[in-house]
Amino acid sequence: MAKWESKGVFKGMKVLDFTIALAGVFTAWQFADLGAEVWKVERYNAGDQSRTWDPFVNGMSTLYCAYNKNKQSIELDLSSEEGKNVIYEMVKQCDVVLENFKSGSIDRLGLGYDKLKEINPGIVFMSLSGFGASGPLMKYPCYDAIAAARGGFAASNGEAEGAPVKAGNANCDTLTGIYGFNAVLMALIEARRTGKGCRIDIGMSDVVMEACAETVMDYGMEGKAQARFGNHDRFTAPYGIFEARDGWVSIIADTQEKWKALANTLELTDLLSDSRFATNEARIANREVLIEKIEGVTRTMFRKEAEEKLLAVNVGASEVLPFIEAYTSDHANQTDVTALAWQDNIGSIRFYNNPIRFNDEICPIHRGSPLLGQDSRDILEKAGYSREGIQKLIDDGVVGEHMF
Repeated sequence: MAKWESKGVFKGMKVLDFTIALAGVFTAWQFADLGAEVWKVERYNAGDQSRTWDPFVNGMSTLYCAYNKNKQSIELDLSSEEGKNVIYEMVKQCDVVLENFKSGSIDRLGLGYDKLKEINPGIVFMSLSGFGASGPLMKYPCYDAIAAARGGFAASNGEAEGAPVKAGNANCDTLTGIYGFNAVLMALIEARRTGKGCRIDIGMSDVVMEACAETVMDYGMEGKAQARFGNHDRFTAPYGIFEARDGWVSIIADTQEKWKALANTLELTDLLSDSRFATNEARIANREVLIEKIEGVTRTMFRKEAEEKLLAVNVGASEVLPFIEAYTSDHANQTDVTALAWQDNIGSIRFYNNPIRFNDEICPIHRGSPLLGQDSRDILEKAGYSREGIQKLIDDGVVGEHMF
């Protein structure tokens, strides 16, 4: 097996990754994409929990493959003293430790920040959990939909008279992962300056609540809880998703000039002299009537036609693309949103490229997601173990290379 070669802005950085749930896995993924060596520590003969989640292709979970490219896998029995000693040797080489077990679990394992900072005082240690390290909910399980429910995100989505709606994808998980990535970067800057690391604590529900900050401000200043408005905005009209002949189109006219341009383009000039639509405030008050008027026109138009006509007069508009259309669009193809890479056990498949560009360069995909224990020997060599020592750990069942 070829030795790992780090490329990217974080070349030379090593991340010890205990994460098992998507928010933390997403944080680690960002470091791996940008060139850090991410040493993914996986349970002996079991691995990351997402390895067992449907759907599967040739025995590989598509969810696991999606979020673990560019990482390296070491399979380790953390319940054994020998397994803990391996971690102690690994952490000497690392800049960052990431974990998102249930709150307090990592400390009970003997692998918490207080122990690891004795070995490496400069280590930046991030604990990412559902509800953070304090409070009455800290020990309860949390998933994307639970964070959305607890943080107010779900309650703010959906039709006015309908049920709350969670996002179609794991937006709360990935948003929390981005917060985690940014927090670690800030802590690394401080560690470079002082030589001392720190422990970072992030709770998913707190992140979701901050993402709904405008709602909190509305309530604090006006004493009103946010109502749901479905596919349309609370403060601007027209602003939302409108039905078209072959689907849906998103339209935003957020200034008087754009409102006039929209009305002229859609041949709704009679609305310009109607007091119900004279100002943004009036249009909000008469939103339902306005939506009906606009959809009376857009329902006769193909979504692409509506998009092109409105963009031509500087009104924000876009077809609402089903995923496959977005994934294969001209824009996605020309901006290298995806790339083919080799995934062991499957073959050449298409992964997302990291959207961050440095000097117009794409962050390289070194490999797909690792098989369980695929890099155990290589990682241990880098941690200072001899080949004989590595083989003994494997023979003793402390380290694995099951490769599934």
